[in-house]
Amino acid sequence: MSNLKNLDESDILSYTEDTPVLMESRKNDHIQICKDKDVESKCDIFSKIQFYPEALPEFQLTDVDMKQSFFGKIFDLPLLITGMTGGVEKGQEINEALAAAAEKYNIPMGLGSQKIMIKDPKYKKLFNVRKVAPNLFIIGNLGAVSLNYGIKLDDIKRLVDDLELNVFALHLNALQESIQPEGERNFANLLSKIEMIAKNLQVPLLIKEVGSGMSPSTFQKLVSVGVSGVDIGGKGGTSWGYIEGLRSNKEGQRLGELFKNWGIPTDESLILCSRRNKELGYNIPLVATGGIRNGLHVAKAVAAGATMAGVGLPLFRAAISPEKGETPLESVEKEISFFKKSLSIAMFCSGAQKLSELSSRVVREAL
Repeated sequence: MSNLKNLDESDILSYTEDTPVLMESRKNDHIQICKDKDVESKCDIFSKIQFYPEALPEFQLTDVDMKQSFFGKIFDLPLLITGMTGGVEKGQEINEALAAAAEKYNIPMGLGSQKIMIKDPKYKKLFNVRKVAPNLFIIGNLGAVSLNYGIKLDDIKRLVDDLELNVFALHLNALQESIQPEGERNFANLLSKIEMIAKNLQVPLLIKEVGSGMSPSTFQKLVSVGVSGVDIGGKGGTSWGYIEGLRSNKEGQRLGELFKNWGIPTDESLILCSRRNKELGYNIPLVATGGIRNGLHVAKAVAAGATMAGVGLPLFRAAISPEKGETPLESVEKEISFFKKSLSIAMFCSGAQKLSELSSRVVREAL
C-alpha cells in the first residue's frame, strides 16, 4: 500500500506537495483498493422511480432504439464509461480494454486524471488509447482544484491536442481532497477559472462531481458561466473519500468511514438538477453517475432527465478481474452487453420504443 502511511500523523492531512512519484503511488493504491475493498456508499438509488409495465408493447424487442445524442455525436447507448484511472502501467491495461470495448459498442469513454501527464509528458503513453481505439469518443479529465495549484489553460489545451480529446472534464472532489493525504484543498475562486476554461477551450467542457452529488444551485452557477455539460456524480457508487481514508493514517481512516455515505443520492441530485435545467431553459446534457449498475438504472436515469448514464466500478472490475478463460476485453464487453440487454428489456416492457418515451412511462407519484 502507499508509503504515505510513513508520514508523521500530525502532517498527513496537511501534506500538499504532489509529485509524479506520489501520483503513481496514489493511482496504484486506488486500483488495488477498488479491486479488493467494498468502496461503495450505501444508497438504494432509483428505488422511488418505477415504470408502468406495458403488457402489450405492440412492437418487437428488437425494435427498441437506444441511440442517444451527446455533444453532437450519436451513440448506440446512453452509456458513458466514466474516467477512473491512468498514468500507471496497470491503469494503461485497464483503459485499453475499456477503450476497445467502448469503440465496439459506440459509447464514449473518460480517462482518469491526467495531472501526472502535465507534470511529466513521458506519461502520455499511459493515457494514449487511440492506438487501440482510433475512432473512440474520449473525454479528458483533471481536478478543477488543480487550477489553483499551477495548472493553466495551455496545459489543458496540450492534453486535448496530445490525446485527441473530444471533450474535457474538470472534476469537483472536495471530499476526496479533504481526506486524501496529499490532497489539494484550496477551492477558492474556482468558478471564475472554470468560466475562463469554458470560454477558451477548443472542445466542450464537462464539469463532474465524483460521488457527493450536485446541488441545483451549484449546477446553475456552473451553467451560467458557460460549461457545456454537467455530470452530477451522486452518492450511491464509489466513495472516493472512503478510498482516501483507506490510504491514510488512523485519523484519515476514521474520516473516510465517517463520510463514506456523504452527499445527495444520484437520483435525487439528477431530478433536482434536471428540473433546474428545464426551469431556466438551459437544456444542457446531464450525466448521471454514481451507483449505475444495470440497464434498468440507465432507463430510470434517462427518464429522470439524464442524457447519459456514467458507469465506473463494474467495468473497472470487469477489466481487472476477468473470469477464468476470459481476456479483460471480453470481460468488459460482456458487462456492457448486460447493460445493453437489460436497458432494452426495461424499455420494451414499459412500452418505450425510444429513449425519449421513457419519461412518459414513469409512475408520476414516485417522483
